[in-house]
Amino acid sequence: MAGVGLGDIVASVVDGVLIGGLYGLVGVGLALIWGVMEVINFAHGDYMMLGALATYFLATRLGLDPLLAAPVAFGLVFLLGVATQRTVINRILDAPLLTQIAATFAVLLIIRYGVQAAFGPYTRRLSSWYANEIYYLGPVVIPLPKLIAFMASVAVAAVLYFFLFHTRTGIALRATAQDREVAQLMGINVHRMYELAFGIGVGVAGLAGAIASLFYPVFPEMGAFFALIAFIAVVLGGFGSVFGAFLGGIIVGVTEAVSALFIDPALKDVVAFLLFIVIVLVKPTGIFGKKV
Repeated sequence: MAGVGLGDIVASVVDGVLIGGLYGLVGVGLALIWGVMEVINFAHGDYMMLGALATYFLATRLGLDPLLAAPVAFGLVFLLGVATQRTVINRILDAPLLTQIAATFAVLLIIRYGVQAAFGPYTRRLSSWYANEIYYLGPVVIPLPKLIAFMASVAVAAVLYFFLFHTRTGIALRATAQDREVAQLMGINVHRMYELAFGIGVGVAGLAGAIASLFYPVFPEMGAFFALIAFIAVVLGGFGSVFGAFLGGIIVGVTEAVSALFIDPALKDVVAFLLFIVIVLVKPTGIFGKKV
């Protein structure tokens, strides 16, 4: 701690913001699903892993740049999410919370160990021309892949904001989140909205996985850590608040990065979990505790 200066703190804050954008993007999908359907998707991190894996294969087998492969990964995971909603989630919407947890946990096991059986437990890494590019701004070190990941995360969050607040379908989604019965009376196809919400929610997670693959290893269990962080981001931002979750992810990223200056970096995730406990005890509704 004695050797930590202002420059170190500024560098850590910048690094935390960059990685926090990715955390926030994973949390956004989780918050959207909860906000519209009130289902806690325990398999959320594994859909992220599918996006990363799809990007890896598109890049290595077809030669696509990972950034060009990312929209394709979103589309594939979106379609899988719609199929999951129709075959599994739709049947448990009105079931007890424990049943919902068991069902989404079963989906988690199917995806994670299905991928492991099909493609092996190997750790894969993507390479690109910008993988090792680094910018220096005084004491601040900015790896280009992380900068791209942050900018892409902000862009996706902005597009999602426009979709939810400035399109008829997005407004219908928000109406469904506010009151399912009133939305039905207004002529909104609620089940179609559920399919859309789950597809977009896990699709955004898949997109986050594609972005993460720029600098993070791809392996079957990679989603477990990001799912935990996403839960913290969502609770911090307010369960059901899409943009609160994005802000929560950035706060978690900065908290981790700055705390690593003062404690063993291996324990920085513990600080994030302590933050989670404090928020639950002090402000259980989070910073923006309202729906979508």
